[in-house]
Amino acid sequence: MEAKYAIAIFCIGSVVLALGYHHEVALAAIVALFSAIVLAIDKWKYLKEYVIAVIVGGSCENLSVALGGWSYANSNFLFAPLWLPLGWGFSFVLFEDAFGGAVPVKFSWWAVLLAIGGAAAAAFFAPNELLVLALFVTATIVLFYSGFYKKEEFKLGLYAAALGTIMETISILMGNWEYSAAVLETPLWLPLCWFNAFLIMRRIVQI
Repeated sequence: MEAKYAIAIFCIGSVVLALGYHHEVALAAIVALFSAIVLAIDKWKYLKEYVIAVIVGGSCENLSVALGGWSYANSNFLFAPLWLPLGWGFSFVLFEDAFGGAVPVKFSWWAVLLAIGGAAAAAFFAPNELLVLALFVTATIVLFYSGFYKKEEFKLGLYAAALGTIMETISILMGNWEYSAAVLETPLWLPLCWFNAFLIMRRIVQI
């Protein structure tokens, strides 16, 4: 899928999330439909990656909410809304299809530990926004310096950081969710969270 189409679909999905969060089950069905359309466009070649991203992203998100890092306005079944895990799968497939194909990576158990640890740390230290920002800055530098991230992935991370932060900011302003501490409503560390989440998830889905 060309990047411009992926960005357009992601933007449409962001608006749907911001406007439809009052109806949790219906929104989950809509996100599932969007996901099926995106997967079908590429003849379901990303189905495995989608399922893994749903499981891992949804688990980490529920962990963070359970630890008090942020909260959703309408979540009636789990800590996070039903549509949230599907949204992780949907977002990952769009980003990977549009931006990540030219930079292949291999599976790493370290990525699984980083995903869980990062979700827990972001939530646990969420009341101290600057500390979380410092942790993400440090982790990003170390992961590039150590070779865990490829330098060619820097631009991929920037795409995820920009699109993810814009999407979240729209939903935050519309009241879909809120963070426990954020000077500007959107946490200063959020772009780096998306940056790392995408690059880490790229390694997890290769299992």
